[in-house]
Amino acid sequence: MIIRLTYLILLAITLSNFIFAQNFWERISSPTTNFLRTLYFADSLKGWVAGDSGAIFYTNDGGLNWTQQQTNTKSKIMRLFFLDSEKAWALAWANAANSDNLFYGTEILKTTNGGINWSVEQYGEENTFLRGICFLDTLKGFMGGAPAKFLATSNGGLNWEPANIDSGTYSSYPVIGFKFYNDLYGFACGGRFDIAGVIWKTTNAGDSWTPIDGKYSPPDEVWDMHYFDSLHVLGIGGDPDVFGVGLIYSLDAGESWDYFEIGIPGRAFAMSFRTENEGWAVVPQSELFVTTFDYGYSWTPFSTPDSTQLYDIIFTDSITGYAVGDGGVIVKYKYQIPDMVFNEPNFALNEFTLDQNYPNPFNPSTVIGYQVPVSSTITLKIYDILGNDVATLIDEYKPAGKYEVEFNVTQISNLSSGIYFYQLSAVSSETNLSARRQGAEYKFIQTKKMIYSK
Repeated sequence: MIIRLTYLILLAITLSNFIFAQNFWERISSPTTNFLRTLYFADSLKGWVAGDSGAIFYTNDGGLNWTQQQTNTKSKIMRLFFLDSEKAWALAWANAANSDNLFYGTEILKTTNGGINWSVEQYGEENTFLRGICFLDTLKGFMGGAPAKFLATSNGGLNWEPANIDSGTYSSYPVIGFKFYNDLYGFACGGRFDIAGVIWKTTNAGDSWTPIDGKYSPPDEVWDMHYFDSLHVLGIGGDPDVFGVGLIYSLDAGESWDYFEIGIPGRAFAMSFRTENEGWAVVPQSELFVTTFDYGYSWTPFSTPDSTQLYDIIFTDSITGYAVGDGGVIVKYKYQIPDMVFNEPNFALNEFTLDQNYPNPFNPSTVIGYQVPVSSTITLKIYDILGNDVATLIDEYKPAGKYEVEFNVTQISNLSSGIYFYQLSAVSSETNLSARRQGAEYKFIQTKKMIYSK
């Protein structure tokens, strides 16, 4: 099983006091005060939200106005999946409190006209509560949930059969969600709370699924996944009781994985990326967003508007996003045009600086820039995630100035994909940095992350 990489909190995660998210998100009009669990937006204006009492609401103007759609059920809707803006499915949980016929289990809703009409049928086994649903086309689809259900259909849901799953350490654990990169390659994720998480992989459009090797299995459930490219995959979930939000990464299309917690309490239920490198996730137990600006390698917590518990999130583009949650709350991302600040150029070298490498991720080479304000002895080293010395790029005396150095992995044999750290250290005895440093030897050390992706 994957070891909890708690030391990464010190190496890769810098957390300050929780920041309020009102600068990014604002509440918008909602058609209900009941719990909203799931949402989908086809574009920045056209979307659906759903939750308690079988309610599905539709907007075509970005949430200014909502229309309730007729679903013919009172069951709590847990998941929406849209193949396109017309064809969609939903999973609803029925129990004694919300079902007229005392059915305990899952109802499957379907529409072929954008929700103008929804059909409802019960999944055949009672006491089965399905969380995840995904269709590749109008015929081929998958569902999963508890207890230990992983189902497939080849006829549009007329019949559901057990999916073809290879045996593995945790292959019988429930499915929570699905995420496909293309028509052939995808993952299913899930697990069992307080026991272990699991990820299944398919490369043949779901005709067969293979659970990840037991040594890479995360210790907590995985609730959602995201592809940066075909190799670089991120999963999110966690342990709401003890360890908090957890992340699982692969840089080789799921052949191997790394897992770590980010030191934020709660469990992330869903995530969505606004840009290639900026992503947001919702952590309802802690009434938080967590966001990353560097492809998921460090995260910052933001309090949700009015400290609302949010359960699902989606970005339709780089300027529009939505999230839903408790009390019927719907929040919308507020895009802000960056302030344009024009200052007189200042060419003075006042501080040591270490720049972010570019490109990042990289293959096979990347450039690291740094600034030396006074003549100093400079050392620039590369370390792997365990702290092992990989390479020394600079170890010499440098006069004041701005510099760049290239790191090329072809100079190192058998370097594997993954996270690496580069550290600049400087020692100077000159006294013109600032008055507070005069008369004493000055030392500077700074470390940053970079990603090598084969």
